[in-house]
Amino acid sequence: MLVRQKTIWRRGIVAGLCLLLALVIRAGEYPLELADQFGRVITLEKLPVRIVSGSPGNTEILFALGLADRIVGVTDWCDYPPAAQTKAKIGNITPLNLEKVLALQPDLVLACNLNGKDPVETLTALGVPTFALNPVSFADLSAAIRLVGRLTAMEDAAEQLARELETALNNLREKGKRSGPKPKVFIAIGSELTDLWTAGTGTFLDEAVTALGWENIAGGLGFSWGQISLEYILAQDPAVILTEMEPEVFKRDPFFRELAAVKQDQVFRINIDIFSRPGPRLVTALQDLARLGEQVQE
Repeated sequence: MLVRQKTIWRRGIVAGLCLLLALVIRAGEYPLELADQFGRVITLEKLPVRIVSGSPGNTEILFALGLADRIVGVTDWCDYPPAAQTKAKIGNITPLNLEKVLALQPDLVLACNLNGKDPVETLTALGVPTFALNPVSFADLSAAIRLVGRLTAMEDAAEQLARELETALNNLREKGKRSGPKPKVFIAIGSELTDLWTAGTGTFLDEAVTALGWENIAGGLGFSWGQISLEYILAQDPAVILTEMEPEVFKRDPFFRELAAVKQDQVFRINIDIFSRPGPRLVTALQDLARLGEQVQE
């Protein structure tokens, strides 16, 4: 038993030294001069070991890349994975609380477009390396993941994750290659039928359903997130409804039960929170949507 314990101990030391050596080798690649998704060219002088995240999507990317130990601060909205809730909180996404961010002494702030340009510029001016992510499409998200991998010396993990996302999207597009009319879909966001919002052009949900070969009835209406009238929904008569509510809610409503989607039992519950958050869970969401697409009748 003693010999076995010593063997395990030695293996642990070797593994630790290998990891340390890898970080030293990576650290030799710094300083890095990279452009963020605001188009700003920023210099990162050293391997970051104290990272603050400015959005839930950024936090999920960091955790997915195995950087949990380097995350020192997240927003109040960062609730996934569960370990994110144990990190120090910097407050709301907007406006970014600069005092709380600076108190954590980060050597990298991973910001987002919702944090606002002024706070990002202020942090940069104060000497805090601040890189902004602004993924508004799946292609942008792949680029953002690779950027984070480059910043943190986790290029291999980032490349794998980005390729998983691209593969899931390509598989969805393959399933979307069909002839004939495209099924119309209504994306119903909200917990009450009397106060529904929907996703339009420029959202991950719109890009995903379009890739699947469906027609988003809110696409092309000139907004990313907005509300549409019941009259418009009735006139479009969608064949599919994607919602965060129980499908039975639509069957009980005298208006919605007249829609083709309800009559054909094609009201599907999805996690809209995941689809609206630019993070790695979109890989699974796209895979689930592809399987759902096989159930839909035109």
